[in-house]
Amino acid sequence: MDSPTFARRLGLLYRELSLRAARRMEQGRDSLAPEAVELLLHLAQTGPATLAELARQLERPQSTVSARVSMLEAGGLLSRQPDRQDPRRLQVWLSASGRRALAEAMELLDTACLAAAAAAWDGERRRRLVDELDALLDAMPPLAAPAAVGQRAANDDG
Repeated sequence: MDSPTFARRLGLLYRELSLRAARRMEQGRDSLAPEAVELLLHLAQTGPATLAELARQLERPQSTVSARVSMLEAGGLLSRQPDRQDPRRLQVWLSASGRRALAEAMELLDTACLAAAAAAWDGERRRRLVDELDALLDAMPPLAAPAAVGQRAANDDG
């Protein structure tokens, strides 16, 4: 099979695999709204922050961030803790449940569905597929690092 045919075929297979095994919000398996995932992911990447810091970093009104934080805190996904440098200030941080929920939300594919589909394969066949996909990724140029939230807004303007 030549390279262009391979690329087209792999693209079609990838699309079909994504359609069949993608995590689906409409199926009720994802309990977090995209806005909640954004906030949890931001905290996971940057560390604890005050509401004012979060609002500035996320470029959202503080009232919006406060409402979202309160909702996630009520759900046990966030907690507020005193700032180590200034105990009068409260910082928002991920709870253990929040870290687990974020990890689950970040899974693009339904791993249980994939595991069930590959259960009839022997371990060697599964390993070969993963090894070949790893090799294909290694042969591709790396992705450029995503712009920070503030940089993205500045770049969008001009």
